[in-house]
Amino acid sequence: MKDNLVKYNIVQADEAWFKENINCQNACPVNTPASNYIERLQEGDYDGALKLNFMANLFPHILGRVCTHPCESACRRGKIDEPIAICSLKRVAADFANEKFLKRAPILTKTGKRVAIIGAGPSGLAAGNDLALAGHSVTIFEALPMAGGMLSVGIPPYRLPWNKIESAVNWINELGINLKLNSAINGPEEFDKLANEYDAVYIAAGAHRSQGLGIPGEDLKGVLHGIVFMKDLNLGKQEKVPTKVAVVGGGFTAIDCARSSLRLGAREVSIIYRRSLKEMPAGELEVRMAEEEAIKILYLTSPVRVLGDINSNVKAIECVKNKLGEPDASGRRRPEAIPGSEFTLPVDMIITAIGQAPDAGFLTKEIGVEFTRWGTVVLDPENFMTSRKGVFAGGDFVTGPKNVIEVVSDGRKAARAIDQYLSEGKERKIEYSFMDKEPVRRKPYNYEVMPRNEQDSLAMDVRWTIDKEVEIGFSRENAFEEAERCLLCHYNIFIDEKKCVLCGGCIDICPYGCIMMISRDEIEAEGMHDETIPDDWDAVMAINEEKCIRCGLCVKRCPADAIKMRRFSYTENLVPVGS
Repeated sequence: MKDNLVKYNIVQADEAWFKENINCQNACPVNTPASNYIERLQEGDYDGALKLNFMANLFPHILGRVCTHPCESACRRGKIDEPIAICSLKRVAADFANEKFLKRAPILTKTGKRVAIIGAGPSGLAAGNDLALAGHSVTIFEALPMAGGMLSVGIPPYRLPWNKIESAVNWINELGINLKLNSAINGPEEFDKLANEYDAVYIAAGAHRSQGLGIPGEDLKGVLHGIVFMKDLNLGKQEKVPTKVAVVGGGFTAIDCARSSLRLGAREVSIIYRRSLKEMPAGELEVRMAEEEAIKILYLTSPVRVLGDINSNVKAIECVKNKLGEPDASGRRRPEAIPGSEFTLPVDMIITAIGQAPDAGFLTKEIGVEFTRWGTVVLDPENFMTSRKGVFAGGDFVTGPKNVIEVVSDGRKAARAIDQYLSEGKERKIEYSFMDKEPVRRKPYNYEVMPRNEQDSLAMDVRWTIDKEVEIGFSRENAFEEAERCLLCHYNIFIDEKKCVLCGGCIDICPYGCIMMISRDEIEAEGMHDETIPDDWDAVMAINEEKCIRCGLCVKRCPADAIKMRRFSYTENLVPVGS
């Protein structure tokens, strides 16, 4: 009979476990302390919330608008109703903070080391920021006439206003980083000279080379590449488009091209995507806003050829309908053409947005940089270093297009590797701490049933200027309401087994059944019994952290003062090896 008992796997929680248990922060590529800055917003401390964001990344003004927010997919609140609007609350911190306290650049102790960065996009700027704060002298070489990379030329201003990028660039200048615009590295000889002049080089040149459709007629007049279209738009060269526009692709660039076309004069805009909505790379919000603006999305559709008139101008695109077959290498189901389903869509312009690739023409094997069989740079996965000592690479340049938060993460990881390379004898060390404290909530009795708030947007009749931001964010009151929904997962319940009398009062009052009393016979926890469970106990108290909403009722109910709520935090520092 005993063998048929349900066995519970009890985990002895250490500091590393608590770090991973903050789901939103653990899911973020740069470990942004989301629950911590949301806690600041609950207290009305916008400055503190923004400062916490800046500790994780240079771009809270930007990522609060364009991040793909993997933190929200991981948010524990989503198991109750809907995830916290973490991305929008990041923007709140940036929108309402008084930034004057952040404008004073710190006094830095210089190391005497010089680092060159190729590319002033999000990865290059993030790396430059961290390396400068570490005391290294940084020079960034940018081919474009402005910094920001794809932030500046790949995203339309109605989604990301230009002045938000300028604030990040201004901070780079405050740190004393030498930013050289219109300074492309042209060829292997220039790169070799650069690598010899600097103690380390980080290549963050992005992926600015467009991929073609590979179908007849794509060389006709009126067929544009999406990245070129967006770059010309942001540089003021693409001021209008014809009446009927078709965009091929399903990513963020495709959505941006389609919505931008409406603002440049198009009357009919279609997006042609070869898979279904479920497989579409663009975010749910972006797809919804495109549909709100009457953009027609043709799912399960592939272009077959482009048709032109006698003057070689585009006049139509021939397409075929698809069905989904078996998954391909990406894990998504492969589109397969349905015979006899061909149709023709009249258009005046076609924008292709099916992918981008890096241009590594300034690197060769002869200067010590090895390439894979697929033409990508060979990297040490542990430290981002190429086969040439002191030369590192990351971001879109290595992997092809990724989202902003991922390339920022690459920049920060590369900066860490470069710093350790230049600062021999040091390593990163994480320091943990706990504080006895309960969350301070304005609405402690109903926050677990509050609906998710949505950002305000411009009315449809006033949003058609290319530089007028459509999403206008949360009001202060809505921000408070949304912040109050957060379960604050950096708080945890601790039960002192020396004080606990096993009365079960905490079990009775817990609204979500998080606390359980478990018999010794039901426990599977190798090596824990002797040090964790008193000899005279027949049962133990266990907590299901996935269910806990941090309401604190068990703390108030405990007659023996055996339950505490503690706030967990950690910091990461560069320290001498062995310390």
